[in-house]
This record gives sequence, structure tokens and C-alpha cells, in this order.
Amino acid sequence: MKNTLISLSRFQKQLVLLVFDSVALVAILLASFSIRLGYLYVPGSDLVLVVLAAPIIAIPIFMRFGLYRAVIRYIGFKALWSIFQAVTLYALLWSMVGLLTSVDGIPRSVILINWLLGIVTIGGSRMIGRWLLSESQDKKTTRVIIYGAGSAGRQLSIALTQSAEYRPVAFIDDSAELQSQLIHGIEIFSRKYLDRLIEQKNATEVFLAMPSISSA
Repeated sequence: MKNTLISLSRFQKQLVLLVFDSVALVAILLASFSIRLGYLYVPGSDLVLVVLAAPIIAIPIFMRFGLYRAVIRYIGFKALWSIFQAVTLYALLWSMVGLLTSVDGIPRSVILINWLLGIVTIGGSRMIGRWLLSESQDKKTTRVIIYGAGSAGRQLSIALTQSAEYRPVAFIDDSAELQSQLIHGIEIFSRKYLDRLIEQKNATEVFLAMPSISSA
């Protein structure tokens, strides 16, 4: 199943995400009502259309915020911020539609739960997709250790993360203040651990990111 999803074209992956989001948004609303009321909720005739309208309201907003243009494998903070904004705007618009059209009204707690579950589900689906794609790509990449955790090293790690050929697995730096810290989730080690890191992390390359010194 995972290999089938990975082998899909970009358009097909976007279509899968669109269908997933549509189904998820309806399920999230039903879950929101169920959590609020304490039992499995089935919408009545006055609310069923409001619930089914969720994807109609959300999908154009998600498209406008670029949720289907972002490359899942390289999704980062900026894309997650777009997801937060898109889901928030959708939740507000849906609540307005629901409050205006529903006969019995919609509890305000349902609106809040719907918003929270929407962020977790929509954002979480992208992160799971990134993990699956990264996991499959890791087998084809060259693992590298970056020597230097300064600005040059940070820029190099970002560039390598965006590459399909290399994967940074550790930083080496002589500064005791930086050691044991994390940069983009990658730990910084002392130079004395270099041989051990090469063996433990199966690294085959060490990239120098210290412009002030020579390669020698």
C-alpha cells in the first residue's frame, strides 16, 4: 500500500489528499458533535446538509492557501502555518454557515472542537505523508556529517534536506556551547565522536561548513 502511494504521480497524490480531506472534514464534524454530546451523533435533516457542506467550504480555502501545491516530502514550518491559517478560516466560515442555517443552533464547543481536530488531522496527515516519503527516500540517500554548526552549516543542512541525494545525520563542532544542541532536529557532537558517528549512523561523507579554515 505504501509503495503504491509513493509511486503515484504528483497530480494523483494531490487528488488523494483532496479526497482524504473531504472525508476527514465530515468525519471531524461528526466526531465533534459526538464528543460534545457524549454519544455517537447522527445529524438530523436540519444539519446533514451543513455537515456535508464542510468540504465545499474548506477545499477552495485549502487550495487558496496552497495546501495541495506543497511538496509533502519537504513540508516545513511555513506550510504548517498555512495549514493553521486555512483550517482556522474554514472553521470560522463553517461556523457562520452552521449558525445561520441550523434550526436548533450549534453549540459553541462543537465549533472549537471542530477547529482543533481539523488542525490536528489536516496537519497530521501531511506530517505522516512526509514521514512515509522520507522513510522510503532514506534508503537511496547518502548520509553525511556536517563539520561546523555555524550559519554556513545551518544553511548547508537546509540545502541537503531539500536534496534527494543527501541526508544530514549529525553536526560536528568544536564549540562546547553548541554541543548536545539540536539544529533542525540534528544533534551537534564534539569532534572526538566523529569516528563513532560515522559507524553508528552509516555516514559515508563529511561535509566541511567552516569557511574560515582550509580543507587541510
